[in-house]
Amino acid sequence: MKPTILLAVLVVVATLVLGPAQLRTGAQTGTPAATDQGFVGAWHLTTETPFGASQSLITLTADGTVIFTDRPVYPGGEGFPVTFISTAHGAWEQTGPTTAAATWVEFMTDGEGTFIGVITDSIEVTFDPASDSWSGPFSSTTTDPAGNLLFVGTGTVEARRITVQPLATPAATPAA
Repeated sequence: MKPTILLAVLVVVATLVLGPAQLRTGAQTGTPAATDQGFVGAWHLTTETPFGASQSLITLTADGTVIFTDRPVYPGGEGFPVTFISTAHGAWEQTGPTTAAATWVEFMTDGEGTFIGVITDSIEVTFDPASDSWSGPFSSTTTDPAGNLLFVGTGTVEARRITVQPLATPAATPAA
């Protein structure tokens, strides 16, 4: 049988087996808008600590998984080396109608790639549906690779949902 005839037969068989299913991509019709998902979604975090403000990203999935990205590099200073931070993974759970708790773990290395610590962060936050944001206290514990405590710190976190934005329009460039 010629390859083109074989391909045509396979397409017909697949159509009969699969039925009139539409082959498409994208969100399903029943997928709720991001603003209806409460804590589930991607968020831009601003944290306040005794060392100052910082920004990071976090995604809370419907199955209770956390993916967190901090600044990848922290400059050295006051006796600390330049450090590099991995993406973090963890778990979260809703603890009430508008409250949740989460914990995630990330790894820290120095500039030569030497493994120097494990950072474990935890939050207890309250969701504000009116502003589609959440906030609350956090704690951060750092241990060395053997599990010896190096640091414990606290602060506050505020999260704003990341939403789909329209394409940016480039500014007009002056004629040369």
